[in-house]
Amino acid sequence: MKVSAAQASQNAYARFAGLMYFFTVFDVTGVVIVARITGSGNFLDTAHSVAASETLYRIGLLCGLVGTMSTILLAVGLYVTLKPVDGNLAMTALLFRLAESVIGGVVIVLGFATLQVYLDANHAAASDANQLSTAADLISRTAASGINVSVIFFSVGSATFLYLFLRSGYIPRILATWGLLASLLCMIAFVASLLIPQSAALLTGIGGLPIGIAEPIVGAWLLIRGVRTQAAV
Repeated sequence: MKVSAAQASQNAYARFAGLMYFFTVFDVTGVVIVARITGSGNFLDTAHSVAASETLYRIGLLCGLVGTMSTILLAVGLYVTLKPVDGNLAMTALLFRLAESVIGGVVIVLGFATLQVYLDANHAAASDANQLSTAADLISRTAASGINVSVIFFSVGSATFLYLFLRSGYIPRILATWGLLASLLCMIAFVASLLIPQSAALLTGIGGLPIGIAEPIVGAWLLIRGVRTQAAV
């Protein structure tokens, strides 16, 4: 009876983790909203656009915050699900995903700082606007580097969790293998983007696509089917 209760609890956490996988849509939504408002114009054009859509810009940042917070819940769900397989590795993966969330939170703070710079630029003199432009550029570059570092932590945590899924047989091994390899590719691509920043857009685009496809599929499997706790560990 105790075993059945433990398995039921494990499956409940697995399904919860599956649901949390889909909360990454908030991250994507936030990025799209902010990108559409900022556009590709010069600093003052961007500042005017941001001021005109300040509330929507804030909503975009808050979407990113929801996505970052959901990562913590996802990591906890995966940790509880996979702890019976290897508690030490599951804890390692949890810590990497928590570090990802902390860095992501810092990036959100930098996003609000950038917003304030844009708003101040609408009431600044020409000389001050130049200084604010420099500040906005510095903050944006710092945030971009923070995102890359955050994704590297994500990749290591994701690869570790998926390795445990592969070892346990809790989900189809072909799915776990795909996710594991995609996570490793993502890590390599984002490390390379820090080494070769001029090719960052290409590298991150290629590196992020496979895991971007794998995660929703893993999430859907966990949400609908749960885990096969009778699988050999």
